[in-house]
Amino acid sequence: MQEHTLPRPASPAQVTALIGIGIFLWFLGVLFLRWASAGGWMAGTPQMIIYALIIPVTWPLVRFAPQVVRLPATETLFAASVMSMTALLIDGIIIGYTPFVYATDPALARACAGGLLWAVGVAMALGLALQPRRG
Repeated sequence: MQEHTLPRPASPAQVTALIGIGIFLWFLGVLFLRWASAGGWMAGTPQMIIYALIIPVTWPLVRFAPQVVRLPATETLFAASVMSMTALLIDGIIIGYTPFVYATDPALARACAGGLLWAVGVAMALGLALQPRRG
């Protein structure tokens, strides 16, 4: 009979680092989406292209985040979850109270927030897909 061991929990420093990475990635996402909305890329077909591009851009971020904070690959989903949670919390505050951070036009602000929500969903799905299977 094979014995299963539980993974070592992440340290407070590792969780803090993942939160910091989540804040940084949210900020980069906002900068990119503001640029895209100013260029007319957050509506119609161009918006679909942006959404599609989020997938290959997010893959290495999710894939290598555990290594950056020195977590085992078996904690990929955990790392993606902490970073995503951070971005979702920020996104909720910003879209609820200061949507002009995303864009001055309310429709573009919603489109940018939607892009960030899509990126978070992609990160979670990739975290699940890249999570090594146990046992």
